[in-house]
Amino acid sequence: MSFKNASFFSYTSAIQSHLNRHQRILRIILAASPGQLKPHIKDCVINDNGRLLVYVSSAVWASQLRFLTAQIKAAVNDQSNERIQQIRIRVLNPEPFKATVEEKKIFPSMQSIDLIKSSAEGSSDSKLKDALLSLSNTLKKHS
Repeated sequence: MSFKNASFFSYTSAIQSHLNRHQRILRIILAASPGQLKPHIKDCVINDNGRLLVYVSSAVWASQLRFLTAQIKAAVNDQSNERIQQIRIRVLNPEPFKATVEEKKIFPSMQSIDLIKSSAEGSSDSKLKDALLSLSNTLKKHS
């Protein structure tokens, strides 16, 4: 079987047309939305029954966008050939958990650790002496 370019398939242009339609509607939605909402509006889908689904990044932004549905509906209907009857707001699933990169810990030099230990040995206060010795021992283990 040989490789076939995507343009070989007859439905490719229909899919591209559909995607262009959605991108055009998304641009209208973004233009009709306040600045603080724009980064949280992620995508939209319009079906042939006049229903527009708008996808946002979280429930907080979904509730904010619901107050603007009449404004968005009017903008889409005025600026496109679409006749939106209903707008539904949906929240996208959150991104999967990404572990943060642990920063490399910086420990004092052996010279500094020895200085802490010698300071502890010269201290007359027993609590301070114990604390400094404990600190120097812990730092030696981790360096």
